[in-house]
Formats: sequence, C-alpha cells, structure tokens
Amino acid sequence: MKRCFLLVMLMVMAGSSYAQSLNGGWLFALDPLKIGEQHGWTAPGFPDNKLDKVTVPHSYSVDKRFFFYTGAAWYFRKFDAPVIKSTDKAFINFDAVFYKCDIWFNGTRVGSHEGGYTPFTVDVTKYLQQKNTLSVRVDNSWDTTTIPGAKTWDTTYSDNASQLYPWINYGGITKPVALQIRPADYLSNIKIEAEPDLQKGTARIFIRTNGARVNLYSGDKKLAVSFKPVSGGLLANLTAKDVQLWDHDHPYLYTAEVIGSADTIRSNFGIRKIEVKNAQLLLNGHPIKMGGCNRPADYPGTGSLDPDSVLQRDLTLIKSSGMELSRIAHHAVSKNLLDWADKHGMLIITEAGNWQLTPKQMADPMIREKFKSQMKEMVERDWNHPSVIAYSLGNEFYAYKPEGLAWVRDMKQFAKTLDPTRLITFASYTVFRDYIKKPEDEASQYVDFVSANVYAKHAEWVAHIHELYPDKPVFISEFGIMATSNKTEADRIKYLKDAIAAFRKADYVIGASIWTFNDYLSRYPQTNPDGYRSWGVVGPDRQRRDSYYTLQEEFSPALIEIVSKQNGKLTVRIRSRADFPAYTLKGYKVKHGGQILNLPVMQPGDTQTLTFDAGNEPVELIKPGDFVILTQKL
Repeated sequence: MKRCFLLVMLMVMAGSSYAQSLNGGWLFALDPLKIGEQHGWTAPGFPDNKLDKVTVPHSYSVDKRFFFYTGAAWYFRKFDAPVIKSTDKAFINFDAVFYKCDIWFNGTRVGSHEGGYTPFTVDVTKYLQQKNTLSVRVDNSWDTTTIPGAKTWDTTYSDNASQLYPWINYGGITKPVALQIRPADYLSNIKIEAEPDLQKGTARIFIRTNGARVNLYSGDKKLAVSFKPVSGGLLANLTAKDVQLWDHDHPYLYTAEVIGSADTIRSNFGIRKIEVKNAQLLLNGHPIKMGGCNRPADYPGTGSLDPDSVLQRDLTLIKSSGMELSRIAHHAVSKNLLDWADKHGMLIITEAGNWQLTPKQMADPMIREKFKSQMKEMVERDWNHPSVIAYSLGNEFYAYKPEGLAWVRDMKQFAKTLDPTRLITFASYTVFRDYIKKPEDEASQYVDFVSANVYAKHAEWVAHIHELYPDKPVFISEFGIMATSNKTEADRIKYLKDAIAAFRKADYVIGASIWTFNDYLSRYPQTNPDGYRSWGVVGPDRQRRDSYYTLQEEFSPALIEIVSKQNGKLTVRIRSRADFPAYTLKGYKVKHGGQILNLPVMQPGDTQTLTFDAGNEPVELIKPGDFVILTQKL
C-alpha cells in the first residue's frame, strides 16, 4: 500500500487579514456552584477589580491557590479592536481550552466547544465594537460522556481505576487566543497534496484552496513554476532541479504563498513520500526503523501549557536520544510541537482521544459524534505538517469486541474522508493475546500498520502479531517499566535492553515508543505518594536518569568502537546498525576534541574507520542539525 504526501505547515495569515493576540492579562474567578451565568457574569459590566489576575495561556489546575480544582471557572478579557469594513468578518480563535467552554462576547453568547486539545473558532462579526468584553466559562470535569473520561459502564477495570484516566485534567485556556479580522471571501484552511516521483525526482503538487494563484519559494528563491486551476484547487509540477525531499535528517521546507481576491496565506511545506510495503515502513523509498517515545504534556508549575522553554528543551532531549518515530501522546499535541518536528525532523503519529473507551461508549452515537468532532479538528489542523505520518484512532480499547471492530472500521473511513494521504493505526493491547486466533478476530485487520502496547513477553507477542498480519509492519506504541520501590534503575535498564533485543530479532518491527519520556502527575491507582507516575527516563524536572543514556545508545542508528590509541593517533570504527534502529545515514559527523570528520553515506550494516589526533576527550556521533546522539568515552 502506498501513501504519497506533500504537506504544509500553516504560518501567519498575511494580506488584508488582521490578527491581534489576546494572550496576557485576563481576570479570573472560580464558579464551583455554577451560578455565574444566572448572576450576570456574562454582562460587559462584569467583572470588577476584585477578581484575580492571571496570564493566558493559563491553567487553574497548577495555580497554587486552586491546586487541582475540578469544576467551572471564568475568564474575562477587555480589549479594544479596530473598526472593520462592512465586508469584513471577525473571529476569536482558540488554540485549545480544556475541557468544555461557553463563550460570551459583549454580553451575547456566541459559541461553545467540547474537547480539550484541539482548536476552534467563534464568529463575532455581528458583535465586534471598539471596546469589547470576552467572557469564557471553562469546566474541566469529566464523566462517562467526556473524551477522555470515566469508563464505569462495562469495563474489566476496578471501580476505582475506571473512574479515572491517568493524567491530570489541566483546566483553563491552555493555549493562545487571538482576534482575527478577515475579508468576507477569505481563504479557507488550505491543504497541499503531492505525489513525488522518486525515480524522476519530480513532484506533482495539488493545493486544495479557493485561492486564485500561488507563488512558490525554495528558501528565499522564488521558483519559476506555474499553477493552473483544476477542480477543487490549483495544480503544478516541480522539475527535478527544484525538488528537495523532506526527511527526519534533512527536513527541507519550502514556502507557498496562496493569493486570493482579497486574502493571502503563506505556508511552509515539505515534500516526502511514505509507503507501507512488505511489512516495512518506507520514507522516500528507503526502509526506516526508529526509536520513539510518549511524552505526557506535564511540567512542574506549568502543567500542560507547554511553554516554549519546556517544549524546546524536551524535544532536543528526545531528538538527541534517537526518539524520532513516536506515538507521542494520547491526544492532539500542540501546534508548536509539530512546528518543531517539521523544522528539525521527527516522525509523529497523532492520536485522537479514545483512551480505553468501553464497548457501550464506542457504540453510543453521542460519543461517536464527539470523537468525530475532535478527530476532525485535529486532522484539519495537522494535515499539512510533514512530520505527521499517521493518525491513531485511540488507545487500549476493546478491539476484539464487535463495538471495537466497528469503531476502527468506521473511524478509519471517517478519517480517510478528511485526509486520505495519511496512514491509519490505533494502539492495541489485545492483538497479541492468545484468544486472537485469526486476523478477523481483532480490529488491526483494518489498519495500515499494527500498533501494540507490549509490556511483557516481547518476543512471543510480537511474533504472534506477525503471524496474524504478515504483510503489516508492527509499531510498538508503548513499552517500559515504572520506577518503584521494588524496581531499581538497574532493573529498568535490563528490561529496556531485553525488550529492544527482542525487537531487533523481528525485522517487521519498525519502531518502539517508550512509555514514557517524562514522569507525570496523576490520580491513577498506584501513583507514587509525591503524585507522580515515575515511568519517565527523565524526571519531572527533566533530570536525565541512567535509563535515558541507555536508550540513547540503544536507539542510536550507529555505534562507536575504539579500535586503538597509539602513537598520538586515535582510531575509531563507526558501525551502522543493520537491525534496529536502521536507516541510511547521510550527513553524519564524528567529533573528537576540536576535530570533526564527515562520514560518507552509510547504509544499514556499513562500517567506516576514522583516525583522529589522539586526545582525552570522548568521541561523539553527531546527526544533521548538530544533535549529539551518542558519546563514547575513551
């Protein structure tokens, strides 16, 4: 099965559009009795100067005054706006609000939203004035009707565990907010598709848009390429001299400028091709096998806000340890995370919020519609990121029961109507069980590649998956071991090495995503007394544990061997792994002291010997982008 992509990353709207950030100072109030609306909190004259001041993006769950409060709360913002033309439209854009919210603008209710991790927009054209009041009621409560939520109806979990989900419901306006003014005939959310020809080096680009023309840039150079109108958008063909493929080591980005009658959008994009063939995952025609991670969005003092200082540090640590192919979270991740992955090169499977829904919930039309809404918002935001290679339909639900089978069949079809260019999977915890006897017994029959959370019997269980689906690659969406009083760091290191050794013997395993990169706060049973679940290879404050360095070595695509140190010379041998991880190395370097030598292109299994002037410094393997991925001491 083949999937061919050329994707875009939407940037700042240009042309005649106007954007005004509404981040920063807001007023805030708790509403535990949910009386705010009936007591006039929606009126422009409310609030007054007795309310608390907060800075949006904001989570009241981490504010020391409201620590882990669950319930309703209000945010208020007064702001001036320019006078708009009669032909303009005005919107309030929310990147994410957790979990439910209702919005009032100048005293009028203008919208509501459910879903804590995806963006939404409210039209305020009729109500925009020179001076405005925006009032937002937020509620971070969960129950059996929320996604994620409780699952007490028909679950095998204990009544205690089934009432909870294992990360914190960080409530608030957790991502940026902005006012946007656009012309009435503004450009809609464009989507760029392409089919690069790997033999000829050319690319066919189709932009789904209502725009009239496109300017295409490679770096600062405007390309001499013409787009012609076709049904549904604009089409062009790039010649080989103008095509540079995007991949994890060479994340080359272009810019497309789409111009409408009164509006312009500029978008970064990258060209690359993903295929599933013969139980392999191919990137631009080359097989790839990589390590990865799951990263709960949780940091002391900021919760799920993911400020740039935390996000960039985390992603640098992740990239530097070879965690480059990841089912990275149980829900839609931040746009900034995907922007970083586009720019620096990571392969991401984004997942909508079905975390352990029960059969009754998956059969419930209301739950199905809520999931579709949140899936649609995620897909339409993420479909242009070159780093996003697949969509996951959920995690650890009952995939062998009729409701689970119907869920994957139907939701795959729904996702494909939104974006047919991405691969589809879900994280199964039943596919390897002994009661799954034939392919038709489990919902993995419907996906492009099998994802499985495999915590034990690694060799036995992945072999069973392969017996069921011999033509499908297997991605280990979770494996790991929690640090407890009974499990030392040495125990964890042994577990990791044994698990990865099993994956190496299975040439159909394309990736292994550790649970987890970082520790995270939780209410789930068996959480540590300090409130953290210590699954991470880094602690809450990102202090690297020994298991981090173990994964850095195990996930490195090449190893460093010290051959000799004599007569003032140091000889080292670089061996590219042939099993796991495994992919072509291009543009890699080796550093010793102040000396840096370039490696030739190395295929899996190749070796290369290098000689340096001997020093006492370690030898470092450096991947493109100057990420040090392996250090060998002398």
